[in-house]
Amino acid sequence: MIKNKHIPQWKMEEINHLVDLFKKYKNIAVIEVAHINDMQFQTMRKILRGKAVFRMSKKSLQLRAIEQYKNDSKKKNLDELAKHIPGQSSLVFTNIDLFELKKIFLENVWMVPAKPNEFTPVDIWVPAGDTGLPTGQVISELNMTLRLPTRIMNDTIHIREDTRTHKTGDLVTVKQAAVLKKLGITPIESLIKIFFAWSDGEIIPEEFLYIDVEQFKQDFFRAYRETLGILFKMPFFSEDMTNEYIRKAVSEANIINANIFGEGIKVSVEKEEVEVDEKEPVEEEEEESVGIGGLFG
Repeated sequence: MIKNKHIPQWKMEEINHLVDLFKKYKNIAVIEVAHINDMQFQTMRKILRGKAVFRMSKKSLQLRAIEQYKNDSKKKNLDELAKHIPGQSSLVFTNIDLFELKKIFLENVWMVPAKPNEFTPVDIWVPAGDTGLPTGQVISELNMTLRLPTRIMNDTIHIREDTRTHKTGDLVTVKQAAVLKKLGITPIESLIKIFFAWSDGEIIPEEFLYIDVEQFKQDFFRAYRETLGILFKMPFFSEDMTNEYIRKAVSEANIINANIFGEGIKVSVEKEEVEVDEKEPVEEEEEESVGIGGLFG
């Protein structure tokens, strides 16, 4: 429980603004901003202008706003939302579907420089060609810090061949990160990801929001087929499964039919044509040339 104490006017204004946003929008997404490039964040704001509102506030003010909105609205699971707000975060207020919001985030991936003193999640390559950097001290940085093969052409430094400076899992030092940034190398994918979401009283955790739908469908139908297989072996008949029994019978009949007749074999019946006098009915005599299908009725 947050203790009541004197709150400066600017903080009260921010809390009230957040509460107004809670009242206006039914969906709230929590995103971590600690590792998000500022330009990336501002660009996403422009893309979603009119559809979503990004609001970065101190965590203490976010929590006070949630508590006030909870008391005013009596909505469910707001305490759960409060528990899932990290230290550096932005609240995204929107009325569009949260899965649609997630899709928009995934479609806007940024490539950013490697961070100093962090392990790279990918191989880092410096391509061959003109760096655009003038000769001078920087050439020793390229040679000694990153061990790049260089040469001077037209008063600029060129890289002689594509060179991998780091393998996945290697530590990128402060100096290496600085030189890679100077070269304009941006090997790391960065995207805005929803950490937690709240939708008009319902909570949507990250693992559910980012579920692989196709894999989920495959797993579901695999489990469904396995369950049916077990039920078909049970020594009883269930009326609720009538359609499944029929489908299984038809499927097995088709398999038997294919095994007996072979693919492409057709069962045909040939009849002799008999001329009939319209005045005097003539008793028809038929001779049928029956294929192998006739042996089975």
